[in-house]
Amino acid sequence: MKKLFFTLLFAVVLSAISASAQKIELEKVIIDKDSCTITRKSDGKVFNLYGDVEIVEDYSSADFCVKLVDAYIFADVCIQMVNYSYTKCCEFQKVNSFGNVKVKIVDAYSFADICVKLVNSFPCINH
Repeated sequence: MKKLFFTLLFAVVLSAISASAQKIELEKVIIDKDSCTITRKSDGKVFNLYGDVEIVEDYSSADFCVKLVDAYIFADVCIQMVNYSYTKCCEFQKVNSFGNVKVKIVDAYSFADICVKLVNSFPCINH
């Protein structure tokens, strides 16, 4: 009976660890690896982590504030900018209007919702 109890307990703990590893909770956003989405904590709005991205200058029109980083270790997400129809998670095509997501590029980590490294290949969620 003890062996069965500990086996079930181990299975539940392992399952919880596995499930939580699929969602990455940052200070201002939650990234879901399975669905390739990012959720704003302030209002619960969900955005795809792929699609058309529009760079905006105004904080009030931005969905997210993004800090661009050079080092992979500091990136929450590695994004590949593409000139074709995006097919994978973390692939974005830059557009001038009507983007699926609007981002403001910021210089300070304290203003950023998420840190992004631009890559030429192998885009990914880096956690």
